[in-house]
Amino acid sequence: MKGGINAIVILFAATFLGVFYLNYGNGVINTGANPCENPITFRIAEIDERFGVSQIELSELMNEVAEIWAEGTGNRVIVYSEDGSIHVNLVYAEQQQLTDSERQFRDRLRIEEQSISVAEREYRQMNHRFNEMQQEYRQDSNVLQNDIQELNSWVNLKNNEGGFNEGEIEIFEKRKQEIDQKTAQLNRRALQLQQEAERLNREIDRLNRQIDQKNILINQYNQTFTGTNRFTQGSYEDIGNQKRINVYQFSHRDELRLVLAHEVGHALGINHVTNPKSIMYHLMGNQVLSDLKLTEEDVEALKKICSF
Repeated sequence: MKGGINAIVILFAATFLGVFYLNYGNGVINTGANPCENPITFRIAEIDERFGVSQIELSELMNEVAEIWAEGTGNRVIVYSEDGSIHVNLVYAEQQQLTDSERQFRDRLRIEEQSISVAEREYRQMNHRFNEMQQEYRQDSNVLQNDIQELNSWVNLKNNEGGFNEGEIEIFEKRKQEIDQKTAQLNRRALQLQQEAERLNREIDRLNRQIDQKNILINQYNQTFTGTNRFTQGSYEDIGNQKRINVYQFSHRDELRLVLAHEVGHALGINHVTNPKSIMYHLMGNQVLSDLKLTEEDVEALKKICSF
């Protein structure tokens, strides 16, 4: 069962939670054979080209799986053979189509998230610059107001004392010219601040539209890919003289290796175990895919099959 994604307003943290049911055909496979004495054999059979996996790649993965199971008892329990009894197939079914569509949708969501992250970072930088400009403008405006007040106070003082002499008039004209220049500069900066504020408003509107679009995509994802969908990743079949490991769905190489390892376990005759981290647990989700190993429960199950 896959969990949904919760849409949020500004930041998007996509956590795609999923557990997948691993099928094991008709339950315990009682072959009556001891794979620790006589290893079972496999061969690569059919691979649907839509998976993009070659026979060499699948063979390498199966050899990795064989090594993983060999660690359980120190014996090779499954080996490759050109006429191996178990046919390994990659069957492209509806489940994989859904997985591919979901992966493409996730990629689209990641691109949207990255784009929004960039836009948010740029907006924060712009807003920081605007706040600095605004603070400097206010400081310089206060300085100018003080200059104007000082000049007016001096003018009032001189008027009360009987007026200005020629030298004082020159001082007045010079100080007034400086104030006029500062006033003109501040007016230009005020216009720049207004333009920058309008630009910031446009950017936040654009950012909000992006976030709205992303949330629409999240809702579409929830409606399309989440809910109570349960599907089979793979299966082991032993029907008549036909023994097959079929893999129907996987998202990446490590997940494919786990599905193969799980179905090989059934081919060895092992049923499901109770440890969620085990290869032979009935759900996928808690195993360490990047460093896949048998758990104690997997090993004990194999030892029972091997009768020691």
